[in-house]
Amino acid sequence: MDSSPPCRRFGLYDPGCPPRLGPVAAWAEELGVPIEIISWYQAWGSAHAAPYPHLIQEAHRLGLIPLITWEPWKLPENTEERRHPAAQPDFALVRLLSGAFDPYIDTWAQALAGCPGPIWLRPLHEMNGDWYPWGGTVNGNAPELFPLVWRHLRARFAAAGANNVSWVWCPYAQSVPHTETNSLERYFPGVDQVDWLGLDGYNWGTSQPWSQWQSFVEIFGEAYTRLLTLAPGKPVMLAEVGCAEAGGDKAAWIRETLGLIPSQFDKIQALVWFQIDKECDWRLHSSPAALRAFRESGHIFLA
Repeated sequence: MDSSPPCRRFGLYDPGCPPRLGPVAAWAEELGVPIEIISWYQAWGSAHAAPYPHLIQEAHRLGLIPLITWEPWKLPENTEERRHPAAQPDFALVRLLSGAFDPYIDTWAQALAGCPGPIWLRPLHEMNGDWYPWGGTVNGNAPELFPLVWRHLRARFAAAGANNVSWVWCPYAQSVPHTETNSLERYFPGVDQVDWLGLDGYNWGTSQPWSQWQSFVEIFGEAYTRLLTLAPGKPVMLAEVGCAEAGGDKAAWIRETLGLIPSQFDKIQALVWFQIDKECDWRLHSSPAALRAFRESGHIFLA
């Protein structure tokens, strides 16, 4: 497994992968910074459930570290499924522990073990939220089951010799519901079980009826401090970051964020921008002003 990087790395989510990697060199030229991490998602119950060694090898050939978010669920396909995305008993935590998915897990472990070079694997992310079937407060789950599932996955990868895989444990920056019994600490599998501490968080601005403009510190500050208490010395990754345009100055938000990380959040060694127009336009080029802000400030984060 790769050691902690000596400097900060920047990456993007590629919404078209799989089945193919996007034009990373063109994106890097547009943004004015080197891209070293490429992020993609694979759901266990989707058409792209199988491992893709050729994509991993292509990423390595381009000098990229693949960050694979590995999701045990069936992607919602209709209105009812989208209304209740976490209601999938086939993917409850007890089912993951039962051995029902062990052949599938082993296929991944063996495939990734056969790919020379580093791979960052982010399974069951945002487990302290209530929107995925593996969330600790939905689907018949309980937070204390999560570390058991995590150790089960790691043990099967270790048995396959997948020592090139680094494990990214990644809660959401604010627990939903926000209760003591759903605190991110309850999902922590142990210092020896994680290679990276991750966080996801977004400035939704006023893009949603329930949201408001938030600073980087308001989104990440408390959770970052708690992560460092859980596992001092482990590197921190912001595995999903995005900012809306509605409700404030996105360009100023980008500049502030990229300046704050080196000065006040120096354990953050990787940042992966959620580069997609989805719930709102999270992309760094959602406006000329936002893109200009990143091009002018990206070097501060990487310095």
